[in-house]
Amino acid sequence: MSLLDKIYKTSILHYIPRYFLRKLKKKFNYSFVESHLDKLPKKNHPLEITFKRQEDLLINFKSKDYIPRTSCPYLIWILKFIFVDNSKKYNFLDFGGENIDHYLYLKKNFKNLRYFYFNQKEHNQVIFDIKKKYSLDDLTVLNNLDEIKKYNYNFVNFGSVVPYVEDYKFILNELIDTRPEYIFLSGQIYYEKEVNDKENIIVKQVGFFPQVNFCYFFEYLPFLKIFNSKKFELVYDILTPSDVSFKNFNDKYGEIKYSDLFFKNLNQK
Repeated sequence: MSLLDKIYKTSILHYIPRYFLRKLKKKFNYSFVESHLDKLPKKNHPLEITFKRQEDLLINFKSKDYIPRTSCPYLIWILKFIFVDNSKKYNFLDFGGENIDHYLYLKKNFKNLRYFYFNQKEHNQVIFDIKKKYSLDDLTVLNNLDEIKKYNYNFVNFGSVVPYVEDYKFILNELIDTRPEYIFLSGQIYYEKEVNDKENIIVKQVGFFPQVNFCYFFEYLPFLKIFNSKKFELVYDILTPSDVSFKNFNDKYGEIKYSDLFFKNLNQK
């Protein structure tokens, strides 16, 4: 297993025939391996969305009754317990949001929802162009942190995005300071034991090879402290159904889990 780890950690990985890598993945089910990086690479987790793709999603949404692919398929049920007053407008920030069908699905279920979208510059422009062409109500595209902080939010959604944000502590603290009622972080990975003073490790994500990304695993208790120190209570921590295995990681990390965290702001009156 240690030899396989070494293969995944090096650039040799890109020269091994894909059929052989598929066999390795099937046998050992590697999704992540440890890395020696101190910082996330600048060009990391490249995603591309196109106007054509978003337009197709919008058109298909009108004729198909489906749930969009998101990092948390049960998010809608959480919101149904929160957005209960039909006379009230609710502000929903999708930090790291991707496709337009998430907005469409939420608006279908909550007519009184205002949807705020933030992602990389290129993503923002595509979503803005879709909004403009189709006159999408209650959709606001935010381009930077200053714009994000202009609004108050009932619900802030981080859909598997924080592990790819270099300055995540700063971003989280800035968003917490906007005093949202609830914060939800889905699809993140946490380890139990203290292994360094950074409160995180950087791992190589190889489960989608040939696309290779890098992301954070978080030390669990210090991550919770970011929220607890500002009176955000952990409502629940639920394991995310997944076939991701951590058997190739050293025991020094203790338990490693893939889970969703849901926080409530205790400062609210």
